Amino acid sequence: MNLDFLTIYYRNPAFSVAMLLLTIALIAIFDHILNLSKKKRQKRRIERFLSRFDGARGGKDYRELLATQPDSVDSLIVLASIYFKNGEYAESIHVYLAVLEIVIDKSLRVETMVLLGKAYHKAGFYHRSRDILLESLKLKARNREALKLLLIIYEQTKEYNRALEVLDALEELGRDSSKERSLLKANAIARDPILPIDKREEALLNLLKEAPCLFRLVLEFLLAHNPKKAWRIIDEERLSETIDLFWRSPKEIFEANEALKYPLLAELYSAKGWLEAAKQSAIFEFDLLIKLGGAKTIANLEFEYRCAHCLTSFPVHFFRCPNCQSVEAAQIEPILIKNVRLDDKNAYENSANFY
Repeated sequence: MNLDFLTIYYRNPAFSVAMLLLTIALIAIFDHILNLSKKKRQKRRIERFLSRFDGARGGKDYRELLATQPDSVDSLIVLASIYFKNGEYAESIHVYLAVLEIVIDKSLRVETMVLLGKAYHKAGFYHRSRDILLESLKLKARNREALKLLLIIYEQTKEYNRALEVLDALEELGRDSSKERSLLKANAIARDPILPIDKREEALLNLLKEAPCLFRLVLEFLLAHNPKKAWRIIDEERLSETIDLFWRSPKEIFEANEALKYPLLAELYSAKGWLEAAKQSAIFEFDLLIKLGGAKTIANLEFEYRCAHCLTSFPVHFFRCPNCQSVEAAQIEPILIKNVRLDDKNAYENSANFY
């Protein structure tokens, strides 16, 4: 059989161009089919994932609206943001879940999932927020907003080693996180149930040498487990960050000779009535109690904690502001209250909820 005609066509430039175009077209069609299949698989996975949430059964009106008017997605996202700002987190969650059921665009899907994660977080559903953020990171791994919130959630749920892994990813994106890393490492050590107390103490003291910002955390740990050592690591420059710890500590661990080495502690314990070393104090509340004869009188002290950045006040101490997420921003403010005499040891134990 004579196949010379094939050689003629093969050598023909028009035939070569046609074959090239056909190949490109086939590749494009194949790629389009693969993308459609991938999107369908992603959509099914998201639908299965969303079915785990009770909130997915709510928001019927929003789903019906989207079924009849798919173009209303942007408007509903704006509506959800309004609900979020007004503190109506449950309603914003219903809207975001309804939107996620029909959204196909990958970037919009990721954005909506992060917004849903924020709504769950604000509503106090930390584990749901974590799950939705992890799912969003499967679609877009280098998502700074999702990683930042995931870091905070792991910190709040005391999963410090996982928080450190998230911090690694954020550092690759250019985040300066030396203080956060030190605090997370210290918390992981202090709360390690397997590591013996003396090993935890040694590791924390080594960390403190590298990161002075850990003074309060290490001092609090030592006051609970090794008070004598606590009195011997005092950093005078950072004493103002710990006045509440010394005020609330029981008399059994009080060391007068050590306290007298530091003017602020001498004033504090004179205000408390345990010393008669200071006659006045630059801190108004201490000064008043000293002049009244100490906290054995009708007045006593409580403390509130104000963020130096957003100025929001909280009743308990924080290393990361719950409002603006700033690190090492807590300012301790003493507050005069009517004295209610309690056993000092019991009062300290009730307030020491850290370890």
